[in-house]
Amino acid sequence: MQPEIPSGSKWTRKGDAQLAFLRAAEVLWGRGEITDDHYHSLFAEEPLGFDREGRIVLEYPSAETAAAAEGHAVCVRLARVLSEKKLSKGLAHKVARSARQPAARRKVLYMPSFLTGCGLPHSKVAGSEYSRVNGNRQLSLLAPEKVGLPYGVYPRLALIHLATEALLCRERTFYVGDSANSFLARMGVHDGGGASGPSTRARDQLTRLCRTAFSYHDKSEEVGQTIVVADKWVAWPGHGLQVTLGEQFYELARKSSVPLDPGIVDGLRRSALSLDAYAWLTHRVATLDRDTVIPWRPLERQFGSDYRHPRQFRWKFRKSLAMIQELWSGVDCEPMEKGLLIRPCAPSVLSWLERAQAKR
Repeated sequence: MQPEIPSGSKWTRKGDAQLAFLRAAEVLWGRGEITDDHYHSLFAEEPLGFDREGRIVLEYPSAETAAAAEGHAVCVRLARVLSEKKLSKGLAHKVARSARQPAARRKVLYMPSFLTGCGLPHSKVAGSEYSRVNGNRQLSLLAPEKVGLPYGVYPRLALIHLATEALLCRERTFYVGDSANSFLARMGVHDGGGASGPSTRARDQLTRLCRTAFSYHDKSEEVGQTIVVADKWVAWPGHGLQVTLGEQFYELARKSSVPLDPGIVDGLRRSALSLDAYAWLTHRVATLDRDTVIPWRPLERQFGSDYRHPRQFRWKFRKSLAMIQELWSGVDCEPMEKGLLIRPCAPSVLSWLERAQAKR
């Protein structure tokens, strides 16, 4: 029976609208017309009620996402079932008055500090296990054999942007863009190029990243934990790419992240080693109180990717350091025969937050 819609308000009877919406979603799922992921995403929706025309009102963060949802096959089918079962007269896609404008370029980006000392592989590695050591700290990665380990710049950029959104949203579950392509665009990756194009390769790395378990161990404190970046990763048309971060990753990102300069990150985004070295340097100088020399051998264990000879790593690291110094003129460090000399200087992001976060 068609629900009676009172005429005294803009939309009414939120509970009835939610019940009707979920009943229609169950019908679609039972018929096999939607995937399990879309079915669960529909259950996460919160209809506002019925409008004066008897339609169930859904709210969206922008006109673009509202228009995309209205024309999407899932919403079209849902509206049909609502009318067919006389649950409502369809769907109304509204833009929230308090909708956030398209995100401007972030003034500060963040990287979880546990990843600044030990990074991911720079290039593709054989097998499904990988480990890096920095003093008493060890980071190990374990991925399913059929998926493979994440490597290169794309998973690093994804980690930076996910940690940044987690800090700004203050929630484990959030949308990272109007679509998967929107999130890739934030990372500076644009769609195109076919099967071997940048967006295809970036999506593959995102899959690898979300399927990889990080094992972090601090020998000095005998503390260890296993970290999963994302518990859930769903592209829901009309709303965007929804991510539920792993609890441990979210807590580490929220409590101990290193601020990064977006301009420097963008300038280094083609080199995995340069991104690693920059994040480590800005974290290191935030706590430095005297001139310090870091020997080459520990640096190679920390950043290297199984170079055949130490001089290969030193040449690569010096090249990355030159790129960093060109973008971050205030960094005071110098490669020497024994290792890298670092002198106390201002972090790349000049804020009290950087020192506070780094010292944690």
